Amino acid sequence: MLSSLLRTIEQGFGPLLSSASDIAFLIGVLMLAYVILAPSIRIFVEMQAANVGISREWIMHCVSCRRMTVVSASECEYCGHKLNIPWPVRLRQAFSRGSEPHWLEVTRWIYTFLGIIAFTLITVVAFSLSGAWSPQSPLEKLFVGLSLLTWAGLGWLLGRVFGIGTGGPVSRLRDAVFSLALAALLLTTTTLASAARPVEETVIAQVRVDGQVAQLGSEAIALVGYQLGLEYVHVEHAFAGFRWVAPLAIVGARRLELPMDERQRRVTNFLWNHAGTLSERGLVVRKRTDQFMVRESGLYAIVLRGDEITIRQYANPS
Repeated sequence: MLSSLLRTIEQGFGPLLSSASDIAFLIGVLMLAYVILAPSIRIFVEMQAANVGISREWIMHCVSCRRMTVVSASECEYCGHKLNIPWPVRLRQAFSRGSEPHWLEVTRWIYTFLGIIAFTLITVVAFSLSGAWSPQSPLEKLFVGLSLLTWAGLGWLLGRVFGIGTGGPVSRLRDAVFSLALAALLLTTTTLASAARPVEETVIAQVRVDGQVAQLGSEAIALVGYQLGLEYVHVEHAFAGFRWVAPLAIVGARRLELPMDERQRRVTNFLWNHAGTLSERGLVVRKRTDQFMVRESGLYAIVLRGDEITIRQYANPS
């Protein structure tokens, strides 16, 4: 139902949606590049500054000696006058990144660099496996662009939450709350992008029907009452919204197995052999046989469309 609604929206907006999707996708890619490159450039600049002895300090004007002094203690480093710094400022200074020991600085660089690598790898793997880098429709491209933008914002916030010297506990808590909100938004946009992707059809096999006989390759089976059965494994997890089907055989007077590669055969055998254990974990595995009327002789295709499988007349015999 959601896919049908999204297709209706896509047809309604037409070329306008195509332009908006291009802009959203470009902005998402640029923001993702910024989140990855900006901290990398900052680390490089800080390393160059450390090499020439530049450091970051809190300074203030001493009312006694009239000189600029580094705020490293409660007294002026030149005249010893008490600086009388309010405690909220002291607290802010304690959690800010001013002058830091070299070992802590190096640790922060390594920690940040590892975080950048992890974020980049997760991004590449997730979007490669999902096919998000090559959206198939303007609406899918729009939601992918929004997902990229949301993911970039989430990565930036997580960097502030878990980074070294990125703020005090209040700001980290605030960023953590915003991160949860962005995570929920990311889940929504990725779900919509998946629903907007056109469903691909795959022809599993072709069956030639001649009266009460169905032929698959070089083998033939007799039909009963012009009914051709299709046996398949149906896997479903209701809570996760996951569904998967794998065709097994056509069924008439006897059962005739469909062609299947070794990997898919091992997967289906494992699922069926462990159906009881998997059902206890919420993954329901069933074998089903659907019956199709094939009164007209001709060529029929066994078609897998998303998580649905059917038999469709392909052509009439010449």
